[in-house]
Amino acid sequence: MTTMTIAPAGTGDNADDRWEAGYTDGELAAITGLTERRARARAEMADDHDPLYAAGYWDGYLHTTAVNGAHNPKQGQTR
Repeated sequence: MTTMTIAPAGTGDNADDRWEAGYTDGELAAITGLTERRARARAEMADDHDPLYAAGYWDGYLHTTAVNGAHNPKQGQTR
């Protein structure tokens, strides 16, 4: 006989869950190469509905962009 462990999912009821969901989405947006202009527009649209998600989204996007830039020092340089 098996038992199923039930854990609460991030349903958005908790402020931390909403911010973390936005952060993860922001990270994925940066990894997939979304431009800063589009990421900013998405965060601004989300801010009307869920400011915590929007803040997390923007934080995740900026953090991942900074980390990727630090790992690739030639990024953004011209010859």
